[in-house]
Amino acid sequence: MRGRIAGSVFVLITLVAAYGIVHTGLTLAAGGQTIQMTAWTIGPDEPSYYRRDNLLSAVDALNKQLAAEGSAIQVKLDATFTTGGGEAWGAYKQRFVLAAQSDKAPDIIGSGHEDIAAWAAAGYVVPLDAYVKKYPEFSDVIPTLWSATKFNGQIYAIPQDVEARPLYFNMPLLAKLGWSQARITGLPKAIESGQFSLYDILRMAKDAQDKGLVPAGHGWWIRPINGPDYYMYYEAFGGKMQNAEGKLLLDSKALHDEYQFFYDAVFTYKVTPKDIIGTDWNSWHETFVGKDVFFSQCGTWCWAQWTKQYKMPADELWKTYGFALVPPGRQGGKPVTLSHPVVYMISKASQHSDLAARILALATTPQLNARHAVTSGHLAVLKDEARVPQYAQDMFAKDTFYMLGFTTFLPNNKDFGSYDQAIWQSLSAVIAGQMTPDQAVQTAIQQMKTNLGTNVVIQ
Repeated sequence: MRGRIAGSVFVLITLVAAYGIVHTGLTLAAGGQTIQMTAWTIGPDEPSYYRRDNLLSAVDALNKQLAAEGSAIQVKLDATFTTGGGEAWGAYKQRFVLAAQSDKAPDIIGSGHEDIAAWAAAGYVVPLDAYVKKYPEFSDVIPTLWSATKFNGQIYAIPQDVEARPLYFNMPLLAKLGWSQARITGLPKAIESGQFSLYDILRMAKDAQDKGLVPAGHGWWIRPINGPDYYMYYEAFGGKMQNAEGKLLLDSKALHDEYQFFYDAVFTYKVTPKDIIGTDWNSWHETFVGKDVFFSQCGTWCWAQWTKQYKMPADELWKTYGFALVPPGRQGGKPVTLSHPVVYMISKASQHSDLAARILALATTPQLNARHAVTSGHLAVLKDEARVPQYAQDMFAKDTFYMLGFTTFLPNNKDFGSYDQAIWQSLSAVIAGQMTPDQAVQTAIQQMKTNLGTNVVIQ
């Protein structure tokens, strides 16, 4: 037995050296038992590594608590962190589904909240309501975030982080268009009050291109792959994704307005290239930090990527780009943003769900969440998090926190994947010039009627 324990410690030390983990909290009680657990997490952006490391810190705290309680149990957590472009999400989620189907899923899985409905309906993850009531750490979660963790009235996940998805604008280029410093500084407020619309972006972007301030097709850049961001534009034109009963909803007029806006961006104003979809993320970010884009839209986490991953000096970033909510579709409307909380779930395959829940509780502290938020460009998920000095002193975190007052979430609906596929296929066809907005709306509606039937309300 001693040989076995010694061998385990040797293997652990080897893994620590190989993967750069400073500590894991493994301490063996005399004659005790080491429980091996696993957790999978994903960035996919590189600065979000605390999604993994916060769990390792929680295990440290758990093992100290167990020792103080006189327990012979200690926990070893094998935690992984996946990085890569947006394409990494699909492979990561598929890997979890296959593991869950073969009863080999990790104890803890971190993913987007939109996976809750499908995974809960399939029985891959377990409800956490009893744990949320049991552990006081969870009472600090900002109340509105719990709505993003529920399926059929039950809580299936713990919020790990939240973000906004701002509009970014090149301030020196606004000055070259004749804007005063006061007007540039006031743009976020003008958007918030509905005085600046999405079509104002297109008009100004075209003006900047016509005057040679940015290359053709660099006036307005959008996300180069499918993602939650695109629903902000649907909502900016008044669209909603769910009705009061929680059923999926498609507003055909708002969808048409969204498709028309992107058609106009590419073909009428010609400020967005029609081959933007499929652009490599690295090229996208490198063009941005090269200051060759006038308006763009990306998540708050991109701010951290631009300084840490793409090496743009922080002072230069602050001097070059401002940020604001996504404007309303028309003047007088309401600005929008959308949050895609990353959450922790406990898999049905876990044989130690009580310990997994305790780990999640110990990972849900203002200090741990603040270090993740500041390092990776995310926002507070806990009420006391904003009081942590590291968070309170971070200017970007403070200046974007207000956006959560305007945010919405994707529906936690098991049929959302089919809904999303129909909307995205038609939208990408509009951007590529393969469909008119009218054709795209009719195609999306027909696809939803075929695949979803009465599970979606079309108006």
